[in-house]
Amino acid sequence: MKRLPALLVLCVAAPLCHAQLSAEQKIVDFQQIAALFAKRYSFLEWKKQALNFDGLDLPPWIDRIRKSRDDLEYLEICAEYAAGFKDGHTGLMLPSDFTAELPFEADLYGGKALIDWIDRSALPESRYPFAIGDEFVSLGGVPVLEIVRDLERFLPEGNPRSAQRVATAF
Repeated sequence: MKRLPALLVLCVAAPLCHAQLSAEQKIVDFQQIAALFAKRYSFLEWKKQALNFDGLDLPPWIDRIRKSRDDLEYLEICAEYAAGFKDGHTGLMLPSDFTAELPFEADLYGGKALIDWIDRSALPESRYPFAIGDEFVSLGGVPVLEIVRDLERFLPEGNPRSAQRVATAF
């Protein structure tokens, strides 16, 4: 009878426990990702010649993974690896239902991030007096174009302009 309360406590507390992957788990996981590219990605040699990106040169990636502080940093490294192929048909997708979106969108026009859509049900004009065509300058005090440059490293776009526009939309 005493087992039931202990089991109940474990069942209730288990979702509250957040564990990080060990360095060895991250490395094995990454090696699985690289093995998928090695086995199924037919452009490995061409990407090596055309982009100077060797998807089979794993030691630099494994070194970074070994030094990663947490799972988020590890997953960013994996996303950078997949994006290194600069192929819009590849990428890293995580099985998650978490999303975060801003109630407006921007795109690049003449090298500037300009707002091109606003959800006025979420951002009423009386409280948020910006308009379509206004320049999106910063987010949290960080210049938008700096954020765009940082996001580009995760995007597998083959065309630099496309990567900038997708990063701006993000």
